[in-house]
Amino acid sequence: DQIQQAAYELVPRAKRDSFHLLIGSRLFLRSSPVELKSNLLFCIVDNMNRGVHLMNEARQKYDLASLNLDAGNKSIAASAFHSAERYLMTGISLLGNECWETKYNLAMKLNDAASEALFVTGNFQRLSEITEEPLEKAKCFEDKLNIYHNLVRSLIAWGKHDECFSMCVNVLSQLGETLPTAITEEIYNEEARSMKKLMRGKQQQHLLSLPNMSNFNKLAAMQFLNHALTLTYIWKPKLSPLIVFRMVKLTMRYGVCNLSSFAFGVYGAWLVSIPRPDFAGGYRMGRAAAEVMKRLGATEITSRLYVVIYTFINIWKDPLQGEH
Repeated sequence: DQIQQAAYELVPRAKRDSFHLLIGSRLFLRSSPVELKSNLLFCIVDNMNRGVHLMNEARQKYDLASLNLDAGNKSIAASAFHSAERYLMTGISLLGNECWETKYNLAMKLNDAASEALFVTGNFQRLSEITEEPLEKAKCFEDKLNIYHNLVRSLIAWGKHDECFSMCVNVLSQLGETLPTAITEEIYNEEARSMKKLMRGKQQQHLLSLPNMSNFNKLAAMQFLNHALTLTYIWKPKLSPLIVFRMVKLTMRYGVCNLSSFAFGVYGAWLVSIPRPDFAGGYRMGRAAAEVMKRLGATEITSRLYVVIYTFINIWKDPLQGEH
């Protein structure tokens, strides 16, 4: 290491950035596609990024932006989110004003991945800033969904509840699902009656035999309904049952997805908590929720669902000694 450092010191400081750019560029040109998927990618990108201010050609900048995207995605896969943030933000900085016409896919992918990294690192202010352009320039609403997904999650964590709920309502309306922004006793009672009627006589086997949800808009709607449920559970708890009802209704009509099992579990918790509780029905929904989760392999919601089942439902049916 000391020999390497001594050799490096022989390079004049004014020329070091160009030296790094030269090394990175030559490594890039001589690397095979397989090598560019290995950790050699980081060596190439780190060297080239040192000389990014020396680049003048748009093609060279786009090549490096693409390499930064690959390095950022590779870092996200390794849960190195701070490194991912650095690579992806560098990639975005290399995009020119014309990128939305000439390199649209690259620009969207960089902004999508950057919003993910910024959310995980807690840099919510920067996330809010960089999402404005892709939301404005996106060619279709579907291209905006991942940006909205990360932005909504950041607003929940940031404590900006009103802005977050308004965004969820807006996104859901464009996906064909309207949510009430306020709730009255009449609305609540009507929704509850409709929900009980829909689920009357539905046994566990029926829920397990539902097909997988394939409608893209409804899958996206389930995701944003889930965000709204997370928010309203603490912020506006009276709205939570209506959101759960909507998730269950979508599932019964369009099929099951990973979030369906959580919706079944929360619906079961609602059944055992209403003024005239249905303990048997709630317990049945809890069991069905767990089985649907296992069938779909929805391991990402295991902890959330088990909290609902074992904290709010099974205590009315099984002895505490029998809980796992």
